[in-house]
Amino acid sequence: MKRGSWVLLCGALASACSVLVDPDPTRLDRLGSVLDSSVPTDLHGATDRGGTDDRATKADGNLAVTDAADRTDVTVVPDASTSRCAGTCDDGIECTVDSCDESARRCVHRVDNTVCGTRELCDPAMDCVRVDCTTSSDCQDDTLCNGRERCEANHCVPGAAVRCDDGVECTVDRCDRTTGVCASTADTARCDDGIFCNGAETCDPTRGCRGSAVPACDDRVGCTIDRCDDTLRRCVSTPNPAACAAPGPCVTATCDPVLGCRNAPIVGYCDSYCSSGAMCNASTGRCTGGGTARDCSDADPCTADVCDPAASMCRSTPIDADGDGSPAARVAGAVCARGDDCNDADPAISVRATERCNGVDDDCDGLTDEDGVCIVPGEDCGHAIALDLTGTTTTLSRAGSTVGRSSDFTSSCTGPGPDLVYAVTIPGDADLLAEAAPVGGAGDPVVSVRDACAGGELGCNGDATQRARDARVFLRGRPSSTATRVVYVVVDDSGEVGGPFTLRVSRSAPIAPGNCGAQPLFDVTAGGTVIGRTTTGYGSHTGGCGGGFLGEDVLLFNAATRMPINVLLVTANQVAYVRQQQCAGLQTSQLACFTGSQRVTVDAGSVWIMVDASRDVGEGRYILRVQP
Repeated sequence: MKRGSWVLLCGALASACSVLVDPDPTRLDRLGSVLDSSVPTDLHGATDRGGTDDRATKADGNLAVTDAADRTDVTVVPDASTSRCAGTCDDGIECTVDSCDESARRCVHRVDNTVCGTRELCDPAMDCVRVDCTTSSDCQDDTLCNGRERCEANHCVPGAAVRCDDGVECTVDRCDRTTGVCASTADTARCDDGIFCNGAETCDPTRGCRGSAVPACDDRVGCTIDRCDDTLRRCVSTPNPAACAAPGPCVTATCDPVLGCRNAPIVGYCDSYCSSGAMCNASTGRCTGGGTARDCSDADPCTADVCDPAASMCRSTPIDADGDGSPAARVAGAVCARGDDCNDADPAISVRATERCNGVDDDCDGLTDEDGVCIVPGEDCGHAIALDLTGTTTTLSRAGSTVGRSSDFTSSCTGPGPDLVYAVTIPGDADLLAEAAPVGGAGDPVVSVRDACAGGELGCNGDATQRARDARVFLRGRPSSTATRVVYVVVDDSGEVGGPFTLRVSRSAPIAPGNCGAQPLFDVTAGGTVIGRTTTGYGSHTGGCGGGFLGEDVLLFNAATRMPINVLLVTANQVAYVRQQQCAGLQTSQLACFTGSQRVTVDAGSVWIMVDASRDVGEGRYILRVQP
C-alpha cells in the first residue's frame, strides 16, 4: 500500500498511527498487507479476498490483526476518526517540521535550518530570517591584519588587530593583508635630518639610523675658501684675494679659482705717480731698471694700502678677507675699528647676511636661529598654513607630513601624536568638509576642527569608515551669518611617529537642519564626524528611548548593501535614533534609539539618522560620528 493510503487510514484508525510512523519500512509493508485483508468492508471497501484469516477479536472488543509472518499485534480503533491533536498541526512556517505528539496531545514544530538559504536561520515565528553570520567564516574580510573576525550569537565580532612595530625608528612596519605577518622595510628618508653637511644618514634595519662621513670640501686651491653649504647641499669654494699676497707694489694679486694665486702688473705703475723710471717685475712685484716707488703705507694693519696711478693718489681700504663686503673685525690679532664681520673666513656670515636655520649666527647679531627661522609652516598657531576658500575657490588639496613635527594639540579622538595646523577661511554660512588620507603605509591621520587655534575643539574624526584610515569632518554652516570666518583644521596622528598625508578641504552651499520633509537632507553616506545643530523649527519626531522635544535634525545615509554602521552621539542633552523603510510617522520603522554609541545593521536603501533633544533645550550643537 502507498504511504498516502496509510495517512488516510490513520484518520480512521488513530491507534495504529504509532505503528505507521515506524521507521522500519518492511514492517509498514507487512502491516499493509495484513490491513488490506483484515479491514472490514465499511472501512476498506472490499470483500474478503480469501486465504488465511488472521483476524481475532480481543477481550476489550477491539479488532486485533495478527501478521502471520512475525505475529505483530496492531490494535485498531474503528471509531477514532481524528488525531489526538485538535485541528491541523501545520503552523504555516516552511522551515519547521510539524507533527503531533500523541501522548502529550499537542502539536510539535521542530526547527529545520537546512531549508533556509545562506546566512539564514529558521525563526519558528517568522520563518527563515537573515542573520549576519552562522559561522566565523562568514565574517572574514579581505585582510588578516585587523584580526580574525568571529561569529557570536549570529553577529560578527571584530578580531584583535595585528600590531607591527619592530622598535626600529627608521623602518616602515606593515602587515601583509593575506598572511597577517608583519614585515619591516628600511626607509632611509626617515633618517635624513635635513642637514647635508654632517654627512648622509642611512637606515640600518636592525640598528636604526646611522651617520656617514661628512663631505670633503677641500678643492686643493690655496686661495679659495672651501665650505659646505646646507642650503645648496653641496661644497662651495669662494675665491679669496686676501689669501694672495702681492710680492711687491707694482703687481696686483688675484685668486684664480682653478689656478690659484696670480700676479698682474699694474699698468704704468713703475713709470707714473706711483713710481718713475722703472719696469715692473711680475715675479717680485717691484720696479726694476731704476725709478723710485711711492710709499703709500698708513701703518694700519686693518687696511690694504695701494698707490693708484690713474688717480695719482694713495688709497687705503679696510681689509675684507672673505670678500663678503664687510670689513674684518680683526686682522693678525689687531682689533679693527671699522670692522664688523664676525667671521672673516666665511663669506656667508656677515652683518649683511640673512639668518638661516643652521645653528650659526649668520647675521653677526649675537643670536642664533632667531626670528622663528626654524619653525616649519603649520608647526603652531602663529605659523598656521593659510587656505582660502572664499571667492571662486571651493576645493583645495595640500600634501603634508607630520613626521618630525612637534605635538602642539591633543585631539579628543587620538593620542598625543605630531601635528600640523591649517587656517581655512570660508563664508560663514557655508558647509565645510575637511578630510585627510594617509599616503603610503605609514601614518594614521586624524582631523580636528577648532573655531580658534588655541581654543577648544569643535569635533574630530579618526577612521571615517571601519576599513580605512581616512579621517573626515563635516562642519555645518551658520545660516544666519554670511561674514567670513576662519576655521582651524589640525591634522594630528594617532601614532608617535606620524606620516605623510593629503589634506582636502572643500566648501558647499549650506544645508540647514531638517526634518523628513526637508529637501535636501545632509548626506553622511561617506562616513565621518558631523558638527551640526538641532533647530527649534522642527519637533515632529520621537524615538523609542526619548526625544519629542523642539530641536532636531535628520541626516540621510544611503546604504548600497546590507551592512553594519557604528553611530556615536558625542554630545549630551540629545538622543539619536535610526529608521529605515519610512522616515516620518511613529516608531514602526525604528532600528535603534540610544544615547552614546550603537552598532546598527541596515538593509540596502535609504536610512535616516535623527538627532533629537532629550529635553526641551531648544537649539543646540551636536557632534555625531557615523562609521560605515
